[in-house]
Formats: sequence, C-alpha cells, structure tokens
Amino acid sequence: MRQVFIRFYLTVVLCFLASSLLIGGLYKQMIERTNQRYLSDMFLSTVSLIEKELGDLPQSMWHDEASRLRGKLPVPVDIEALDAYVLSEENQAALQRGDIILLKDRGLYLHRIHQTKQMVVLGPIPFLESLDGISWPDVLALVLMCLALGIPTWLWLRPFWRDLIQVIRQSRRLGAGDFTVRVNVDDSSPLAALGSNFNRMAHDVEELTASRRAMIDAVSHDLRTPLARLRYRLEAIKAGANSQSQVEGIERDLGQIDQLIDEWLTMSSLDSPQLRMEAQPLEIVPWLQRLLSEYTLDGAEPTFENTTGQVSPLLDVDSYYFGRAVGNLLSNARRYGGKQIHLTLLWQDGTATLHIDDNGEGIPVEDRARLLQPFTRLEGSRNKATGGFGLGLAIVAMIMRGHGGAVSILDAPSGGARLSLTWPTPMRSADVL
Repeated sequence: MRQVFIRFYLTVVLCFLASSLLIGGLYKQMIERTNQRYLSDMFLSTVSLIEKELGDLPQSMWHDEASRLRGKLPVPVDIEALDAYVLSEENQAALQRGDIILLKDRGLYLHRIHQTKQMVVLGPIPFLESLDGISWPDVLALVLMCLALGIPTWLWLRPFWRDLIQVIRQSRRLGAGDFTVRVNVDDSSPLAALGSNFNRMAHDVEELTASRRAMIDAVSHDLRTPLARLRYRLEAIKAGANSQSQVEGIERDLGQIDQLIDEWLTMSSLDSPQLRMEAQPLEIVPWLQRLLSEYTLDGAEPTFENTTGQVSPLLDVDSYYFGRAVGNLLSNARRYGGKQIHLTLLWQDGTATLHIDDNGEGIPVEDRARLLQPFTRLEGSRNKATGGFGLGLAIVAMIMRGHGGAVSILDAPSGGARLSLTWPTPMRSADVL
C-alpha cells in the first residue's frame, strides 16, 4: 500500500508542479508585459513632471529640487550624470535618444534630461525585483498545496487498495483450488467491473471443474462394467467355457467401450472453442426422410410432417452434426419412448423448429434441465435393457448451440416426450433454384 500511495502521490504532485510552473510562467509573462506598459507610462509621466519642475531652475539646484520631490513621489528619485552607471552600447544609444532605460538587476529607471548630460534616476523599486524571483511565501504555498494533495489521494486510494487486496487474496485462494471464493466489491468501486468478472470466472471454473469431475467419475463407472465383464469372460475362456459365446460377449463389450469413447471424443470436439459449424443450405425434407428410414423398427418407420409452407425447403445446417443430433434423439425415442415417433418441421420469422415426439412415459419436468448435462441419466435408464452413457442429449445441446439455437424438452401431444430443436436460418425453396 505504501509503495502504491507514494508512486501515485508523486505522480500527482509532479504533474501539479509541472502544470503550475507552466501556467505560472505564461501568466507571469502576460503580467510582466502589462506591468511594463503600465510602469513605462507611469514613469514617463513622472519623468515629464520632474523635468518640468527642473526646467526653470539652474542645474546647481536640481539635486535640492530632487530631494524635495522625493517625499512627494511614490518612487525614489535622484539626478545623476549620464556616466554614473556602466551601460551596454544598446542602452547608451537608447539613453541618448531620450528613451526610458530599465536596469532590472538594480530596479532602476533611467531617462536623460533633454539637451543635458544629466539623467533622472527612478528607483530602486522592490516590486521589479519580486517579478523575477520566487519569494519564500510562494515556495511555502506550493509546499502546502502539495501536502494538501495527499489527503484526497489517500481518501481515493484507500478503498481502491482495500478492494484490490480482497481480489488478490481471493485469487490466491482460487489458485489454490478453492473454487467457491467470491469477491464482494461495491458497485461504486473502481474495481466493480473487475470484481464482477472475477466472480463470473470463479463460477465458470467451479462449474467446469465439477463437470470434469463428474465426467471422470461417469467415464470410470461406465468403463468399469464392460472391463469387469471382459475380465470375467477371459477367465471363463481360460477355465474351458464355451469360447464362441464368450467371444461374442467380448465383442459386445468392446463395442460398448468403443461407443463410449466415440461419444466422449465427439463431446470434447464440440466443446472446443475452435470448432465452427459449417452451415450450408440443405434440402432438408428428403434428407430427413432418408435419415428416418434408418430408424425403422418392426416395420414401423417414424412419421414426418412438413408444415413450413414450402414443398422443398432449403435450411442452413451443418448436415454432419445436425444429423448426429437428430440421430441421437431418434435413438433415445426408440430406446425409451415407445414405438410411435413423429417428426414435425416448422419455420417462422427466420427460425426453424424440428419437433421429435414419442408416445412413451415422458420426462419429468424436474429432470429436464439436468438431462442436458453430460453423463446425466434417469434412474430407469441405468440398466442393461436401456443402456446409454448419458452423453446423447449433452451432445445434441452442444450441436444446437453451435448452430446458434437450442434444444428443449416438452410434453408431446401424444403424452410422451417432445424434444424440440430450434435454430435461426433463412428458408428458400429448392424448386426455385
């Protein structure tokens, strides 16, 4: 605190002194020019008056007359010979011409009496000496003003330093792994924006750390089961069990591990800030119909309804990732939602919507938000019949964020779950192209 205060205080004082000297110098020059004109006029009048008084007297009486006038004039006056002072050639020439000469070092005004070898000497004048120097009251005033600047400097810097110390202390705790720390900075503080950004960063780091921890725990849990089965099957083969059935089980377990790793890598790539969706115009109706044909179960193919108003609408999507999102939702609908799956495509005011409805039991309202987080599943999906790793909806949410849209979970008209994909896109007709 001491170093910060001293540096800030010295900066303020130096700037103040520099500006004071600059302004004082300019002001002094202006005052000097004004005073010079005023004094020259005043002394010219005084010299004219003196010369008029001396004009009718012999030169032998000029000194006596000057002594008499000295008590009546505001400045000392005397009569001297022209060579009484050592003058420069320029001043000597000006004095011969009858000009008024100023000797700043002595505070004297000189003027030659017309057609004589005598001159009127006015001064010394202490006021002229004070114009060129800085007196001790001036120095004292500057010192007091510099000291007075320390008070507002301290009053401003103290709350600033207090908030800064709090941010430093909390940042150290955050760096040590305590992600629950927050700073409490008033909105009026100069560090209010820094405190707000720090709290937002700490919150994001806390959520990211919790997410990564949950991801590691979930991956460990999901890998442990197939690995345990693999170890059991290998031991069974060594013990002489039917190798064909065990090999088929090993292939299934390896496929499950491969699927988990594939979804994990997909989610990691979607979470990368360098990833950019390559949205291009896609004739989406035949594209969706081809995709739906791959999810036919027992002869029941998902139904599709186009309500966009265009027979062949063109919408901007990244066909690979958007296909991955729709495929994940169709797989979930087949796995958890029953046999009837219905898709509805809409477009309104620059936003496209794709509803995927099923006739299953639906998803409880209190579980809908958390299901969009990685490795989150309903309790009923944690058995062998349903399977899954809890990454499907998280991947869908990331893909839709990459399209500038979102995924939402609602109730389907048929009583099951409705998963809705919305994203901004213009719509054009493929028939016009």
